[in-house]
Amino acid sequence: MLVKLRVKTSKIEEFVNITELVSGAVEKSGVKDGIAIVFCPHTTAAI
Repeated sequence: MLVKLRVKTSKIEEFVNITELVSGAVEKSGVKDGIAIVFCPHTTAAI
């Protein structure tokens, strides 16, 4: 299952807590056991 989440920021150096977005997507998927992989294609972002 693939879920795309978009997070917009207003500053160049800004930390955004995506825990609730990711856990909400996992809960909505109905998966009970497994791994959630979070990928960010931007070169200056980190997870």
